[in-house]
Amino acid sequence: MNEPSKRDILLVELERERSIRRTMKLLYAKRSRIRDELDRLISHLSLLVAVPDKTAEDPQPESDILIEAAKRIDDTVFTNLLIQIIQERQK
Repeated sequence: MNEPSKRDILLVELERERSIRRTMKLLYAKRSRIRDELDRLISHLSLLVAVPDKTAEDPQPESDILIEAAKRIDDTVFTNLLIQIIQERQK
């Protein structure tokens, strides 16, 4: 008897979808800012820490140091994000 009408169900679903899309936009914007900040960090790494000079054997010592440091903090998601950004920069 007190069964919700199809219109009510549709409104609930539309509100839910709108909330999901709004949340997605916020998450996307935050992800973009985080990626930009990490990209700047990678760019300025040599100013922040002592980095060995580039050699023929190791043309990317900054990247290697950053990846090794990220691995040591035991955060696989963060490490994977850093590695992804470094690989994009090297292309």
